Amino acid sequence: MLRRGEFDIEVRKDGIEIWITQMGDFMNMNTAVIDRVNKIVAIIDPFDSEIWFNELKKEDLCPTHILYTHTHRDHTWGYSKMIELIPDIEVWGHGDANFKGTGREGLFGKVDFTSTWKNSPNNSVEWSEGKITLHVTHSPGHAPGHVTFHGHGIYHAGDLLFTAHSGRVDLPGSDPMAQLDSLKHARKLLSSLPQEWRLIPGHRYDWIDGTTPDWVTIEEALDSNFSLNDDSVTSSFV
Repeated sequence: MLRRGEFDIEVRKDGIEIWITQMGDFMNMNTAVIDRVNKIVAIIDPFDSEIWFNELKKEDLCPTHILYTHTHRDHTWGYSKMIELIPDIEVWGHGDANFKGTGREGLFGKVDFTSTWKNSPNNSVEWSEGKITLHVTHSPGHAPGHVTFHGHGIYHAGDLLFTAHSGRVDLPGSDPMAQLDSLKHARKLLSSLPQEWRLIPGHRYDWIDGTTPDWVTIEEALDSNFSLNDDSVTSSFV
């Protein structure tokens, strides 16, 4: 189990590096996908940008992209500091993610995207830089414009899925029926991926045995995640 601000680093056979850390009072999980040859560093939902910046600097690396799963404040906490440190960093999110409806104050952070994805719910698009290729799946329900990322041995679930459960749907901008559709699609998608890949949750919450692992395998999630195995999800899953 990672201590706050500690990094797990995997160098894959294709040369892509996966850095995972846990930060913040809500045990936010952050993932970076790194192409060291081309100096591409894409960080998903960076919480403490200063820690990220300093840790990468030790390796002669610098963040080049922020990829947002959604714009709740606990996921965009590091945005302002990252812009201060790297004003020209590329900031990506879904076009629906900057929710402007009632109740957004205090829940959503203000993020100025430099580029957006516009794929419809439960459809994926590719995002590529250097040797990195990630599939970005629009998975709304917990929040408008929520996306997940998969590629290079990881599925970063954001708040669609935690290790044992799924994200809440009682917040401004949440949509329970959209979440159900996203979970059905996620089960189908996860079933198609290598089962040894890691599912990185948006937060490190309790697993089925009461422990708090940083991640579980996709196989473990499909077998034991309560939401993925709820009758409302599995009854129509083919």
